[in-house]
Amino acid sequence: MTQEKQTATLTPPPVPPQLRGARYGGEPIARVTVEDVTPQPVTEQNMGRLLEREKDLMWTDPDNPESGLERIEEIMAQSVKRGPWLISYSEARRSAMREGKPMLVWFTDTARSPLCKTLSAEVFSKTEFVKWAAEEVIQVRLDFNVKGESRGPGHSAMDDQVRKENYLEELKKRYKVLGLPMVLLMAPDGTVTSRYRGYHKTYHDFYFSRLKNDAQGARNYHEKWKRKMGRKGYREWVDEKGRTVYAKLARYSGGAMILIEPDGKRLKAEEKNLSGVDRAWIAAEKAKRGQP
Repeated sequence: MTQEKQTATLTPPPVPPQLRGARYGGEPIARVTVEDVTPQPVTEQNMGRLLEREKDLMWTDPDNPESGLERIEEIMAQSVKRGPWLISYSEARRSAMREGKPMLVWFTDTARSPLCKTLSAEVFSKTEFVKWAAEEVIQVRLDFNVKGESRGPGHSAMDDQVRKENYLEELKKRYKVLGLPMVLLMAPDGTVTSRYRGYHKTYHDFYFSRLKNDAQGARNYHEKWKRKMGRKGYREWVDEKGRTVYAKLARYSGGAMILIEPDGKRLKAEEKNLSGVDRAWIAAEKAKRGQP
């Protein structure tokens, strides 16, 4: 990220008058409401509870938990392989943290909400948005039109569907989603920095302009957060291909390392696979401690 990009002046485009309380035939016209949000960090208590549920509920098999620690090389490669829209909030949040990008979280119902379909067609399916989002944000679509999958005896498709629906409802409650579509921009640590409620047909240019502007605000918030976390030992680790992970060094022995990400996930790493800058940092830390 360039210095010019980090310090860009945020001047949001004005809200068109047609989107301010318009009414038709005595009924309010469906419109987008762009709310000013003072970033409210996710509390340790709330995030702890959410993380526990993510481990068991979000599109994973609760009877087959992850065994061992992931290797840093493996998780760095995951960001290259993923599609444009993730369907797991927990995966999206971890990807956002690892890549230092804001999350664009879309609460939608593709089966029952005409406005959700319009937003998709007029904004999220456009080439300009697709190119911008691929570079600038981590996209996650939380679709309430869910279908369950059978996982063998004792794990019916209906059980799986109920499990997913319950988790989506918890996220909906957690982020105060009162109607669909709702789009949230979040800093990588999960702090909501902007929210967009509803959508007004044909106002795609206004909507997309606000998204781009507010994404920069989320990045600026994240940079402040990283400086605070840096004082606790967290830093960005880079491999030789330029892929990144944000974590602190928990253990080092003969080139073998254990890193801990801000959400507590532990990763295995090998010094030899890291960038020259990282290897130099490790050498400097060893020198401080009088280690060879």
